[in-house]
Amino acid sequence: MSVFKIKIWFTACSLSLLLLAGCKDEVTEFENPYIGGKMPLGLKFNTASAIEPTQGSANDVVTVSVIGAEQYKTQLHFQFSGEEAEIVSIVGDVVKVKVPAAGSSGSTSIQIGDQVFFGPQFKVFGKISDDPYFKAKIGANNTIYDAYKMRSGKYLMVGEFTDFNDKGIVLAIKKIAETTYEGEVQRTLQLGTGVVSGYLSAVTSSPNDANIFVAGNMSAFDLKGPVKNITRLTSLGAIDLKQVDTYSSKNGGATYPKLTVPVFNGGTDAPIKRIFYFNNGIIAVGGVKYYISHRYDVGRTFTYTSGNTTLTGYRDSLVRDSVPIRQVVRFKLDGSLDNTYHFSGGTTLEGGNGNILDAVMQADGKLVLVGAFSKFDNKAAGGIVRLNTDGTVDDSFQAGKGATGYITSINWNSTTQRFVLTGVFSSFNNQPIQNILVLKADGSIDDTFVSGNFDSGYPLFAQQLSNGLIVVSGNFKKYNNVRRAGFMILSPQGGLAPGYNTLGELTGTINRVLEERNKDNKRSIVLLGSFRKFDSQAVQNIKGLVLED
Repeated sequence: MSVFKIKIWFTACSLSLLLLAGCKDEVTEFENPYIGGKMPLGLKFNTASAIEPTQGSANDVVTVSVIGAEQYKTQLHFQFSGEEAEIVSIVGDVVKVKVPAAGSSGSTSIQIGDQVFFGPQFKVFGKISDDPYFKAKIGANNTIYDAYKMRSGKYLMVGEFTDFNDKGIVLAIKKIAETTYEGEVQRTLQLGTGVVSGYLSAVTSSPNDANIFVAGNMSAFDLKGPVKNITRLTSLGAIDLKQVDTYSSKNGGATYPKLTVPVFNGGTDAPIKRIFYFNNGIIAVGGVKYYISHRYDVGRTFTYTSGNTTLTGYRDSLVRDSVPIRQVVRFKLDGSLDNTYHFSGGTTLEGGNGNILDAVMQADGKLVLVGAFSKFDNKAAGGIVRLNTDGTVDDSFQAGKGATGYITSINWNSTTQRFVLTGVFSSFNNQPIQNILVLKADGSIDDTFVSGNFDSGYPLFAQQLSNGLIVVSGNFKKYNNVRRAGFMILSPQGGLAPGYNTLGELTGTINRVLEERNKDNKRSIVLLGSFRKFDSQAVQNIKGLVLED
């Protein structure tokens, strides 16, 4: 290749010189920095007729138009979303390829040596697809953390969102929405403005939905308070309020009216992550250190002079009482502290020596906590512990030494009677297990599930469906060397479930999976979380899918 020069002209003059004497041009020459680089391959996709058809199933033969393909027929590799495809033939610019069994929706590409050429999108059909009955097409404008199914069949969804499916334009939706399973907003509850400042991370109710409980990071609900991260709603969805005598109303008579305050007089000093109803109480989990309640009957007197008369007045004082607690607290239904739970001799137990990242409750009221701790209540606990119904450590739980690392999520399926855990760990109870595992109800390892290898990331969430399939999300790019970017469905044995992994990349993560039968009596799921792109579609934190049995 001949050497050529690049001429760059610099104009060396100031505005004043320009006005007076004009400019002087100087020439500087540089050698071409790209000399010696690779020549173009003369290969590109024909955009006029790139791929035909644009969608299909595994093992279908697809025709791709690639200009210059024939000269590289012995070197050319074709991929569907990073998965190698069998090349059936290359004749001229026509390339025929077979959709790989592990192929998924997304970009096609050609690779020759270390050079990659990206082509058109291709949709791979499988046993999983969009649910045609799902109605939350716009979704929530911020994260959805949790959902609770009420007796009516409707759901309460909570999170950081301030709008849901564009319905907040008509009437405010602040961190809580009442919806159908299909994601259609309902207005039967009196939720008011919800949580204006802060967020909701958890929701549950007492039997028959007599009361609804919401928790997270908040100081008021429907602009009413005081609230400290948890409060109680009526069966109609309004914050449950009562009137109390204050110091002034007790001592000053009718001129000092009663104060309207929440019935649930209790809370925490830090945000709450999970809440559970059991046996006429609410158990809350989070990074909390103090239980907090309010006293309204405390006041102070003062005197003032009017003319020659000295008068006595009364002023209220809002006093916060606090009790040390550690990570787990049980409230009675009026918000008062149950100091028989996770207490000993009137003192809270030690709790974990690291953060609790998730929790689930079994039907018998036993609570399983996971996170980044190696001890709990001064007992060895490798990121997982189960508590009895009085909050003490359940020594019968057979998780043993737990994880060598930390556990990010845990979910319990009452149908399969299995826990599924994810995290950053390389072994569990001295057995080599990578990042995901299944436990039996007693905490012992279900060795019928064998975890695979994750590439470029980790699973952050997993939940088992009632048919045994396991929905997984995270920041990983591959599983067992198969391209699965952020989302996959595993078999009960831990392999990629055949036919259920044809959807494209998920950008973000899942916090909850709802499962029901849709109007065609097909198994359907609703994904809730923090994600903005899924299967090459723009989505907002909620997605409905249908699974073929």
